[in-house]
Amino acid sequence: MKHSVLTTLLLSMSNSALADSVELLHWWTSKGERQALAELEAAVESQGLPFESTPVYGGGGDTAMTVLQARAIAGNPPEIALIEGPGIQSWATLGFVTDLHDVATAQNWSARFPDIATSINSYNGHFVAAPVNIHRVNWLWANKAIFDKYGLTPPGSWDEFFTVADTLKNHGMPALSIGNEPWQLAMLFEVLALGLYGSDYYRDLLIRFEDSLVTNQKTVDLFKTFRRLKPYMTDIQKPISWDQATLNVANGLAAMQLQGDWVKGELTAMGHLPNQDYYCLPAPGTANTFVYNVDSFVLFRMRTEESVSMANRLAETLVSAEFQSKFNQKKGSIPILNDVDMTPFDSCSKASKQQFHFAEENNTLLPSMSDSMAIAPQLQEPMLQLINHYFNDDTYTEEEAIAQFLKIAASVHFSG
Repeated sequence: MKHSVLTTLLLSMSNSALADSVELLHWWTSKGERQALAELEAAVESQGLPFESTPVYGGGGDTAMTVLQARAIAGNPPEIALIEGPGIQSWATLGFVTDLHDVATAQNWSARFPDIATSINSYNGHFVAAPVNIHRVNWLWANKAIFDKYGLTPPGSWDEFFTVADTLKNHGMPALSIGNEPWQLAMLFEVLALGLYGSDYYRDLLIRFEDSLVTNQKTVDLFKTFRRLKPYMTDIQKPISWDQATLNVANGLAAMQLQGDWVKGELTAMGHLPNQDYYCLPAPGTANTFVYNVDSFVLFRMRTEESVSMANRLAETLVSAEFQSKFNQKKGSIPILNDVDMTPFDSCSKASKQQFHFAEENNTLLPSMSDSMAIAPQLQEPMLQLINHYFNDDTYTEEEAIAQFLKIAASVHFSG
């Protein structure tokens, strides 16, 4: 969004009337996400505020952000929008968002959140968004029945992955279920980078975009290994959604999925149980690391005293232990609050919580590039396009990919 439209945007918003319901614009459309959303609706309506859900289809959220921008320019923003990562600061810079300093102070958010939540959701020292969870991106989900049938052990490294994948292929079983969408491919790419070469490499390549690492032989090999995965996947010509890919694994049409723990929300909604129906394990080579995504809600700024009070009530509800416990058990993630009782959560969530704390203490906590945590949207999009192009066009060489990568790195350095 261009700063040149700031005046138009703010003038149009000043004419917005106080809504008689709370509208949330989001991209949560899968079965598990809808069940988590029902907990949000119940929490909002407990405040005496009718809830209106406005879903925008597209699992990565890009389409939702386009719709949000158009509505804001038209002077008709929703009361709440799901926004992630650096995009929060972009909206705050333009003056759209409600300052949540008072409620954050009253609820002691800074002390109850991990440091990453404070940095992501703050602008000029004030909270401007209410975070509700932490997703771990680098998970491997494996159909237990398939592994039992063929006497296999889920892979802990990428060498083991290819060995297992060859065995499965010999039995006519795709090893990996994935949709051929840019964000899904980029997530696989970043998890592969981490699993092959570790957290320092991941940080220097996909967060800092260091030129010397972009041109390193490791990065050339990373691209080659990424393309090597293609024969072991479900039909790569079909751009299926991530939850359809999860359904493939649940129904025994593929053995594994490499995706964040929203997959567990989907499996839970299907009635599947960890260690009985599926395994939840770190993505190959990524044990003791944690690639994170945080879901946050931005409350759009309205002009009346009554609307400010409503925003504070909503933020207080979202950042409450009771809501976050119920919500995250459905969503598959873990609460952003440090003081939520994890007893009701399943073994996968408890493992995620332990891994998060380990990663915090050992400098292996990493923002997801593919899931809008690491870099600004205007830099993320070219990366997703590059990864998608390389994966789908076998004539596109590693040298050409590296050259494009360097151009993106130059943009990152310039913007920094």
